[in-house]
Amino acid sequence: MEAILKVHPAEFTDELIEKIRLLLRGREDSEITISISERPSSGILRKESSSEYFDRLEKSLKNLEERNMVTFSGDSLELFTKHLEQGR
Repeated sequence: MEAILKVHPAEFTDELIEKIRLLLRGREDSEITISISERPSSGILRKESSSEYFDRLEKSLKNLEERNMVTFSGDSLELFTKHLEQGR
């Protein structure tokens, strides 16, 4: 299963996290990737030049090689979102 969920920051709630958790129940080999964008895109096929695409791809590969990434469990995500809510 593969899904892309695009949500406005106001929609990123405990209820959404719980729905995702229910969706993944029993799928221990699943992975969640969260991407935060400053500017809304027009979707996966957003318009970008080939130069922009390859620059983005190179940056992603470099980050992967340098292990410049963050991974955490669903429980850690829940704790983190509660921490963010307390900071508001």
